[in-house]
Amino acid sequence: MADGVLLDTSFLISFADPTRKHHAVAKRYFSHFVDEGLPMYLSTIVASEFQLGQPITDLPLTNFITLPFNLRDAVLSAELDFRLYSGSAGTTRAALKDDFKILGQAKSYQIAYLITEDERTLYRFCEELRKTGIISTRAIKLADGFSRSHFDPQGQTDIDSQLDESSETAQ
Repeated sequence: MADGVLLDTSFLISFADPTRKHHAVAKRYFSHFVDEGLPMYLSTIVASEFQLGQPITDLPLTNFITLPFNLRDAVLSAELDFRLYSGSAGTTRAALKDDFKILGQAKSYQIAYLITEDERTLYRFCEELRKTGIISTRAIKLADGFSRSHFDPQGQTDIDSQLDESSETAQ
């Protein structure tokens, strides 16, 4: 599996907006990705969604590898068949289709991680597909706080991660 993390729109919104509940966690993950040299992938689908709320140029674009949505991505997205999840979690058809396009890209490029604030839909769908072996991407949700355990094969945390998590919970 390729290293790297696919950034979801909700992660980028939290990262860019200091008033968001998980802003500090998003900034901490971003710093971790930079410090560890973990490639950060920006889907053009995510860029389009982000641009609806604010200019994509507000983000540190030089830190990201842009992924255009191509034919291979489209085929793999279709194979995930979002229709099986229609009506679940109260999500709209359009949002669901975009989520599955993002998951299709994660599968296409064999990206190790997907980071999101969206725990009701994108996080849940990613984890369901991973547990069934359809994709290998592991989802990280901002609501859980920062933890290095996501990046350790045994899921081990270190004392710094535990301290980070307890200080974020206290805020």
